[in-house]
Amino acid sequence: MQNIAILMGGISKEKEISIKSAQTIRKYIDQKKYCAYEVLCVDKNKFFVVIETKKIPVDLNDFSFMIKRKRIKLEKVFMMIHGVPGENGELCTYFESIDIPYTSCNEKISKLTFNKFQCNKYLKKLGYTVPEARIYIKNMEINFPCIIKPSSTGSSFGISKINNKKDLPKLLQNAKQYGDEIIIEEFIQGKEVTCGLFKFGKNIKILPITEIISENEIFDYDAKYNGKSIEKTPADITNSMKKKIEDISRKIYNQLTLSGVVRIDFIIKHNKPYLIEINTVPGFSEESIVPKMLKCAGIDIKTFISTQIDSL
Repeated sequence: MQNIAILMGGISKEKEISIKSAQTIRKYIDQKKYCAYEVLCVDKNKFFVVIETKKIPVDLNDFSFMIKRKRIKLEKVFMMIHGVPGENGELCTYFESIDIPYTSCNEKISKLTFNKFQCNKYLKKLGYTVPEARIYIKNMEINFPCIIKPSSTGSSFGISKINNKKDLPKLLQNAKQYGDEIIIEEFIQGKEVTCGLFKFGKNIKILPITEIISENEIFDYDAKYNGKSIEKTPADITNSMKKKIEDISRKIYNQLTLSGVVRIDFIIKHNKPYLIEINTVPGFSEESIVPKMLKCAGIDIKTFISTQIDSL
């Protein structure tokens, strides 16, 4: 059986969410095919295999560890680190240097997609519709309402809708907790949806689109993790809009040479889908969107996990 590292943790605010995602993978992985180990990343040069209450150090020379006087070499990585240093691609060079394949995108693409501002700027050059956005500088002219958010974080940390100049200092301070580069983005009033997709053999499998209905003004951290949103799968959209979003998502997956399961977020306004961001290591806890998409599609989670590992 192959020894699989389910990589979790990291050094961002998303650490706890990452651990929950890894635990879901561990729960559903096919134990007849794989020996799976939860591997905690505490920084890009330090990993521990977590077995019950024990934390066993990983040898960086070959990504192996010792247990009961036996050395076990981890052969493949199931990437479940949301944020730094997994989702932003910092670990890619290391894994490639020791010939260990991983389920996420390569370093170049991970770095691009993790920076929301640079990614959307690039997508706009390719001809996709994205909200207008600028990097915040002091005393810049701002049109309200708008969205304020860090350029490189996930799980909706630090994102707010800002309605007037009076609220700017407080919400700017909130966003700066999660990064120094802050985006001021056009507020798009519309229906928020997200499209999940992954490579299935040589083809791209598109999952049922999910509609996100937030009790708050936007789908922020509070709405996402404190039960203040409804996630409706499949989304209540027309067949033509469904096809349009699927076509855009498939095209982006191919153009950017994405890998693994990816979630692409949109807001639909006046029958036009605005691309908001690309999530290359989306959440996989029991409450997360992708597992619900898989369930709606009739895809067994165990089978899905096996397709990801076997494709490496």
